[in-house]
Amino acid sequence: MKYVAIFISTVVLIYAGQIKVPTSFSASFTQKITNAKKKVIKYSGKVLLNSSGSLKWSYRKPSKKEVCSNGKSFTIVDHDLEQVSFHKLERALDLTSILKKAKYHKDSLYVAKYQEVLYTFSLDKKGRIDQIAYKDTLDNVVNIHFQNMRYSNKPNLNSRMTCPYPQAYDIIRG
Repeated sequence: MKYVAIFISTVVLIYAGQIKVPTSFSASFTQKITNAKKKVIKYSGKVLLNSSGSLKWSYRKPSKKEVCSNGKSFTIVDHDLEQVSFHKLERALDLTSILKKAKYHKDSLYVAKYQEVLYTFSLDKKGRIDQIAYKDTLDNVVNIHFQNMRYSNKPNLNSRMTCPYPQAYDIIRG
């Protein structure tokens, strides 16, 4: 699930009939993951994204957790477990390639295939991402709905894009 969230954030930037990468993006989100046995897990929180590839998912429910990435590595801070994990991504996330592959499908829907996964994007009336849906490599069906979206011509401050944690947390390097 954590890896999925990192990838999803990279495709949040499709805009209207044209593919456009705003300098930054922020929104509240609800995420629903349904596994092959129809078990559903729901998450909610906020997401920040810069066109440079940096992102931050701040999960608030059902547990408090942050996932931060620069596109090449990511950090997960799990406050319930009092644990911080540092990981390198197996494959770099190429935001430009994903956006270039997104094609208009019908109505306000766009599709893109990236790393053998087909993503469907729904746009709101202002041409901003409303929802993303896809089936991940573990056969989970993922649907992310965005609320209170804001696109900006200024990047989010680097200090807002980090995942701070108390020094007492356990460290895991992966």
